[in-house]
Amino acid sequence: MGTSSATALAALKIGGRVAYERLVRPKARQYDDVRCSPGAITTEWLTAVLCGKVPGAMVTQVEVKPASAGTHERHRLVVTYNEAGRRAGLPGSMFTKSLPSVVTRMIGGFNGTARAEGRFYMQLRPQLGIEAPAGYHAAFDPRTFASILLLEDLVAAKSASFCNHRTYVSRAMAEDMIDLLAALHARFYGDSGFATQYRWVAAYPRWFTIGAQKMDLEHYTRKAFDAASHVIPQNVLARRDAVWPAAMRALAVHESQPQGLLHSDVHIGNWYQTGAGKMGLCDWQCLARGHWSRDVAYAVTAALTPEDRRKWERDLLARYLERFAELTDFKPDFDESFHNYRQQIVHALLMWTITLCHSPLLPNMQPEDTTLTMIERMSTAMADLDSLKA
Repeated sequence: MGTSSATALAALKIGGRVAYERLVRPKARQYDDVRCSPGAITTEWLTAVLCGKVPGAMVTQVEVKPASAGTHERHRLVVTYNEAGRRAGLPGSMFTKSLPSVVTRMIGGFNGTARAEGRFYMQLRPQLGIEAPAGYHAAFDPRTFASILLLEDLVAAKSASFCNHRTYVSRAMAEDMIDLLAALHARFYGDSGFATQYRWVAAYPRWFTIGAQKMDLEHYTRKAFDAASHVIPQNVLARRDAVWPAAMRALAVHESQPQGLLHSDVHIGNWYQTGAGKMGLCDWQCLARGHWSRDVAYAVTAALTPEDRRKWERDLLARYLERFAELTDFKPDFDESFHNYRQQIVHALLMWTITLCHSPLLPNMQPEDTTLTMIERMSTAMADLDSLKA
């Protein structure tokens, strides 16, 4: 079955399921229930998933407030507990990430990213000493692609402010981002048991290849080069046929070097700053096992203006290598690392070509101005560093 046929069949199956749910309106009442609609949330279900470790604790009331929609829909829950729950300090405010519609279930359920993110929060997040949201509960139904995730309310808990493509990232913020990435990558770096214990974390080449096939990435990248030609430097635009071969070459480092845990989607919109000024990273739906240079190249080129990137990128890479060495007792060679950095920018760009141009069966994932800013920054970095020859 071709890629488009498989996608169409999945959309048909999901459409039928969503229609059924909207007609029947099933409620979540037991721990194992997986319901996508915020309207399905009940006090019984929240008691089961939030109060299990606190004897006598119960949720007595819940208020659902709309928040935002993208690849998932997000809603804020304001939760009231009985006395036992209040004494235990159970969270009174949290966010849901769910897939209630056909388009959100196609992008998050069909592609498997919602399931991976839920497993990250339940299994890996507690092992990481980094600034990232806490996860309270995650559930995924492989038959219906339904998913729901309960996450820490960062604004209520940490006075967080979320970044976007208009956020000016200062040198101090960029250094804090680099330090977080070094800690993330060092945690499982070279751990031979990591791939065995967490088989659901795909090796990056496999993650990329499967995603590229499902999304018809090469085709839509060509379309995106036409649609974004006004923001892509001429010397990159003229060599558009070299982009896909460069992406294939850039997979080699993930297979030849020790692997660690990657976030894989570290664009500026997935970062936040706490009230104390510390940078944090959210939206873990694209995680994979691979070489650290993938995240570093993506984060630096997505977050910084081209002018600041040109001034700071070598210093930031040197800082990363120092922090990484402190945590792993292994310091990669700078020149080799900078070569890998140059190569991996192509993979960062491909995250945004498919955001700009994609199958009509998939939802729009980002506003166009955000997408064009990301494409402009990354393609400019490719031009500056001659990434297509790296």
